[in-house]
Amino acid sequence: MAFILYDLETSGLHKRFDQILQFAAVRTDADLVETHRFETKSRLMPHIVPSPQALHVTGHTLDDVNAPSRQSHYSMICEVANTLASWCPAAFLGYNSIRFDEEFLRQAFYQCLHPVFLTNTNGNARADVLNLMRAATTLHPSVVHAGLEPDGRPTHRLGALAAANGIVSRAVHEAAADVDAMIGLCRLVRAGAPDLWSTFLRFSAKAAVLDFVRDEAAFAYFDYFGRPQVMHFLTRVGISPKDANVHYCLDLACDIDALRRLDERELATRMPQEPRPIRRLKVNASPLLYPLWDIDGVHFVDLTEDECSRRSDSVRADPDFMEALTRAAASLEPSYPPSEHVEEQIYGGNFFSDADTELCRLFHTLPWEARAKLIPRFADGRLRRLSRRLMYFESPHLFQEAARRVIEDDIGARRRGDGRYAAAPWTTIQRALSEIESISGDLSGALKRGFWDLR
Repeated sequence: MAFILYDLETSGLHKRFDQILQFAAVRTDADLVETHRFETKSRLMPHIVPSPQALHVTGHTLDDVNAPSRQSHYSMICEVANTLASWCPAAFLGYNSIRFDEEFLRQAFYQCLHPVFLTNTNGNARADVLNLMRAATTLHPSVVHAGLEPDGRPTHRLGALAAANGIVSRAVHEAAADVDAMIGLCRLVRAGAPDLWSTFLRFSAKAAVLDFVRDEAAFAYFDYFGRPQVMHFLTRVGISPKDANVHYCLDLACDIDALRRLDERELATRMPQEPRPIRRLKVNASPLLYPLWDIDGVHFVDLTEDECSRRSDSVRADPDFMEALTRAAASLEPSYPPSEHVEEQIYGGNFFSDADTELCRLFHTLPWEARAKLIPRFADGRLRRLSRRLMYFESPHLFQEAARRVIEDDIGARRRGDGRYAAAPWTTIQRALSEIESISGDLSGALKRGFWDLR
């Protein structure tokens, strides 16, 4: 299978209300030899106030991200969607992509009326290179060396990891450079730890994850839980009643006997306390898992393989205890009321109907004057709102003056956080000005002047 390694830079960290500003991707063959390369940028959408910290990290100013030479966000996302679709089928790889980059990409596709689940449908797969690096530095430290923070602490930050392994990066927090760093690190693992590379690719498929957690009594899971170690030994105890993709797994390093002595109320109280006894494993999020028998004994620190197996066997032989743990974990699952903001409704409704999906495809082929007549035909209210917004962003002259003024006033209130937007979850101008105070360096003065001019 081919690979698509991608990275993006954004206007901030909010996956629902910020936007992609830069996107880069490289397609390789099964041997990680580059076959295609793609990079593009966009300017800010009119209603977006960027995070000054995000601009500071990437070295951009407001003038940069508003430059007329940059294409619109809609044009960029259409270009991204068409390019990636032409490269498929493939396995999509990113760095911390499952939690961050992919959510931004899905949100952009959603807001621009493109198929949302491109990376894990129609024969495509996905996996996160960050988890691969956590496993590689733990199980094969001679193949991939951990990066170092300035104070000497080990880190899995992409730039530091690339530098520690002799991979020259052209820039920091620049999408194309980050993609090249990822390719270099993946090549190291593929050449020096081929079994780990195969395991990494195996769990890019949800079915493989399901089979593994069902059949293995105990296993290693690579993730970061706020502690230095990234390898954790787990056993599955149940499934979330709200989401079948969420499996509850007991951390075998916890005091299992102490948990058994707790009643239901005490167990629910213990669940959110660190170190948390239950970990939520999302089987559709390409977790990197490893069988205990395939891990060299030197990598077991606090627990041996035999002790992990003994503990997991004792748990799995006690169905009442497993059910109690599952109920306690489920009691902490958050409930989110329906949001008024269309950005937060990406997963909040039904999948789009076949008829609406076909209208989305047609939408991209028509001149804007014809798209205006198509908008009322969408059955899903989300698509009507999003398509109307796109039409205003791309062709505001198609709106009558009164309607245009209403939209402009709403965008202004949204940016300022006025009226019904007083509790807005996105970055407002005032929040941006407050954020600037925490920034030091050469860019802070230019950023401050630029954001003051937004008021």
